[in-house]
Amino acid sequence: MKGTSLLFKLFAVLAVISLLVACQPAATPAPATQAPGGGEAQPPAETTKPVELTFVTWSYGVETIADNIKKFQERYPNIKVTHKDYSWLEYHDTMVAAFTAGNYPDLLYGSDHWLQEWASAGWIVPIEDYCPNVKEYSKELAPYALEGMTYEGKVYGLSYYADTMDFVYNEALLKEAGFDKAPETWDDVYTMAKALKEKGLQYPILMAWSQKEGAFPEAWTSMVFSQHEGPHALFDADLNPVFNKEGSAAYQIMDWLVKVYKEGLFNPASLTTAEIDQVKAMQAGQAAFTIFPQYNMAEVNKPGSGPYAGQFKIALMPGKSHSTVGYVRFYAMSPAVVEKGQAYIDAACKFLDYFGGKTDGQYIVVKRWAVENGLGFAQLPLYQDPDVIAAFSKWGDVPTIEQQAKLARAKEGLTTWYGAWDVFARAEIHKAILGQTPIMDALNNMANKWLELKGK
Repeated sequence: MKGTSLLFKLFAVLAVISLLVACQPAATPAPATQAPGGGEAQPPAETTKPVELTFVTWSYGVETIADNIKKFQERYPNIKVTHKDYSWLEYHDTMVAAFTAGNYPDLLYGSDHWLQEWASAGWIVPIEDYCPNVKEYSKELAPYALEGMTYEGKVYGLSYYADTMDFVYNEALLKEAGFDKAPETWDDVYTMAKALKEKGLQYPILMAWSQKEGAFPEAWTSMVFSQHEGPHALFDADLNPVFNKEGSAAYQIMDWLVKVYKEGLFNPASLTTAEIDQVKAMQAGQAAFTIFPQYNMAEVNKPGSGPYAGQFKIALMPGKSHSTVGYVRFYAMSPAVVEKGQAYIDAACKFLDYFGGKTDGQYIVVKRWAVENGLGFAQLPLYQDPDVIAAFSKWGDVPTIEQQAKLARAKEGLTTWYGAWDVFARAEIHKAILGQTPIMDALNNMANKWLELKGK
């Protein structure tokens, strides 16, 4: 028994010693030294454990993403980034499933139309609370993009890509009909469309407004924004509908759409047309006016793409305010980074600076996407960049593009129930255009559906 007692005491002493050792602070990595020519030199490899970050995106430009990661890791050899991508069509649901299962990536792509859902659930964190440069970057953003990344007064992202819905016209067709400048109002569009029809163009106006087409609500909302001056074109500050009022911008636009449809100026196929067919029809000269996301400009004006290549121009969205919808996709950070501690926060902020912010005073990755892929951007100083100007001038007028970006607005009502309402609203807009439902009835139906979903 005596031997057993001594053995027990020995085990107890060893256990206490082990506990004390475990509770000691982790060894502090050797401080970084200043590298020649400025910049921060990495500590010796043997004293610093690499920080491993996971990064999830949708499947666009994966080769460019991989090359950007390679360049980032060359600059920061003590940070390792593992990249995974999913189809855009699967991305949202895949990420929500991962979040709810507690499988958070460290960094990921986000979007303005998911921001409220993801931020309110705590699936992403406000990066301005952790990365010191974010507030400075925010000062250089187009207002719509900053709004699209802000939730309850906090910025949750750094823009990867941002774009506007643009009103596009065929300059050659307009000149043939005797017009030497772009329309400035919806009345101008109507007048020009009538003249074009008299010249033999069967349907001067074409949209991609299939009920399954993602850009349909953006285009319709852009028209409403353009005809409205001030905030709250669709919803007031308490998210109550204001579009279902006699004389509202939404009513005026619906009235205009009904008129151009009845007079044969608006191609009825618009209500079943997808974006790819819209682009092809414009290239073939089947219509003179349309609205689509700006990224399509490079395609319609691509040399050899059709008889009117180079003839497509962007005009400010016709209307009283010339406003339009702007949307933003961004780099976001999950709470997993914060939980892992300061070393991971610091590494994530370096990543965000490089990919969505500035490195050595330059928007390196954002500029690359713009110059090499023609992607739109939120960072207004890039409109003065010679390389960006040269790239964008191949298919558009840069001053007009910049002006439209400054006039653009984030979509209103991007709540957790917006998606369900959007599906309902598309059908009501179609019914009104086709004359199956009076305009005010359709708008009231949309308003009542909104309030029903809001109250759930």
